[in-house]
Amino acid sequence: MRIFLTGATGYLGTALSRRLAADGHELRALVRATSDTRELEALGVATFVGDVTDRYSMREAMSGCDWVVHMAAELAPTAPLERMRSINVQGSENVASLAFKLGVGALLSVSSMAYFGGSPPDGRPATEETPPQEPFPTAYSLTKHEGELAIRVWAEKGLRVVTVYPSLIYGPPGKKQGANWLLRALLKERFPVLVGADQRTSWIYLDDVVDAMVRAMERLGRGVEPGRDFLLAGDAASVRELARKVASLGGVEAPRLSVPVGLARVATRLSEPLLRLVGKRPPLPSEQLANLARHWCFDDARARAELDWTPRTLDDGLPPTVEYIQGG
Repeated sequence: MRIFLTGATGYLGTALSRRLAADGHELRALVRATSDTRELEALGVATFVGDVTDRYSMREAMSGCDWVVHMAAELAPTAPLERMRSINVQGSENVASLAFKLGVGALLSVSSMAYFGGSPPDGRPATEETPPQEPFPTAYSLTKHEGELAIRVWAEKGLRVVTVYPSLIYGPPGKKQGANWLLRALLKERFPVLVGADQRTSWIYLDDVVDAMVRAMERLGRGVEPGRDFLLAGDAASVRELARKVASLGGVEAPRLSVPVGLARVATRLSEPLLRLVGKRPPLPSEQLANLARHWCFDDARARAELDWTPRTLDDGLPPTVEYIQGG
């Protein structure tokens, strides 16, 4: 198949490109002028300079494709809301509307569990049918939700869309990419305390996300109908449980103290003026605290059943990840 990718130079995008290239597909990737494209080019991926905010810049590469895989997103918590909306919302609208106009076979929309704004406050795992937890805690969560709604407009017009919502993605390669940065910080004992220690979050191994994405594409029209969406949750653990698992594997001390999110908010609010005077940011910005105040625990039974997919547990995925992060 001929496949057009956005976000191909990112953590997930590079892993998917490796898999699709190994499977023999013809790949075309949208890249920025400043992107490091060496790995994509080594895989034989054709690169086209452009941006999802510029609809015309995608036209040449997307023309004649069987699939579009849309992964591009603004993730930086410090990015202004206007920038997040231009990429995560208007960019998604541009990708979907152009795919529809060009008659592309199908679109795989790679969203995030952030779309849901969290999971229920009682700790129950959320499913694809669980209403979003509003108000959305962060600009990223809000704009990922809005971006998916923009894509659905074109699905209603006839664009064949399948959507996946990965949880926190971890696993080699990339010591500072994806959620590996958090595992690395725990291994380097950079957290003196845990904030929101009892909040539960789902974690998914990188290769398992890629495998589910490929299965969703292969099964469209053969058991998976257009419009279907899949949570890719993996395994769940509280912040405290995760810290202890990582510390045990890495031979380091887990943080012994925990602080309620409310107290951390007060401390952050009081320290921000002083930190600004010395040119520093709070160790936990307000958006991260908003995330830590919620559970992010999800159920991916639909993907397991309909994609015949079995993601690994944290007990399976953490050991090679910790070894990779600590090595070299």
